[in-house]
Amino acid sequence: MNRAALSVIVCVVTAAAADLPSGESLMQKYIDRSGGADAYAKAKNVAMSGVVQMPAQNISGTVEIYEEGEKSYTGMEFAGIGKIEEGYDGKNGWQNSVLQGPRLLEGDELVSAKRAAQLSVLTSWHDIYKSAETTGSEDIDGKPAWKVTMTPKEGMPETFYFDKDSGMLVRIAAVFSTALGDISTDSTMADFRQVEGILTPFVMTEKAMGQNIVLKFNRIGYNVTMPPGRFDMPEAVRAVAAKKKQ
Repeated sequence: MNRAALSVIVCVVTAAAADLPSGESLMQKYIDRSGGADAYAKAKNVAMSGVVQMPAQNISGTVEIYEEGEKSYTGMEFAGIGKIEEGYDGKNGWQNSVLQGPRLLEGDELVSAKRAAQLSVLTSWHDIYKSAETTGSEDIDGKPAWKVTMTPKEGMPETFYFDKDSGMLVRIAAVFSTALGDISTDSTMADFRQVEGILTPFVMTEKAMGQNIVLKFNRIGYNVTMPPGRFDMPEAVRAVAAKKKQ
C-alpha cells in the first residue's frame, strides 16, 4: 500500500472516530437527563415489585428487588415452580432455587453480583469501570442508539446503548459466568417514569439462552423502609457457608 492511500485511510478513520461522542459524555448526558447527580445522591435505597413473565412458556409470577448501598436482593416466585432468590450482602453472593438449591457465588459470578448490587453504579461509574468507549451505533427497537463498551475493573466488559434522541440508557448487553457456563444476556429498559426526580424504567426485558423474561413493575420507591434482614442470607445458604468453613 502506498503512502497516499495509507494517509487517506488514516484521515477517514480519524474523522469517523471524531464524529463519535465520548462514552464519558454519554454517561453524563444520561445522568443529567434521567434526574441529575443530586437526585441520585438522595436515593439511599430502592424497592421494586411487580410481575415476571415468560411469554413463550406462558409462565408468570411475582418479582421483588431491593437494593441499598452495596447490597441487593432479588426474589421471583412462579406458580408450580417455586421461588428463585439471589442476593449480595456486601461480601457474599448467593443463589437459592428449587432447581439448583442453595449455593454461594465464587469467582466471576461473585464479581458480577458485586457490580450489579451497586446502587450508585451510574453516578460512581469511574469507581467501577476503567473506561467507557463509544464504538459505533445500532438500532434498538427501531431507534438509533450509541453503543458504548464499558470495561470494568473486575470482570468482563459490558455494552451500554444510549438512545440518540433522549440520551437514556435503553439496553445493556453482558456476558455472565454462571454454574451453567458463560451466558450472554441483553437487558432492555422501557416505560420510564419519574420517581422522586429520577426517570426509572418500569419494564425490563431480559434475553438469555433464547428465552425472554419480562419484568413489569407496578411499584418502585426510593428511600423506603427495608424489611428486617432483607439482605441476610437464607438459612439454607448459611448452612452451605458454614459447611465450607469446616
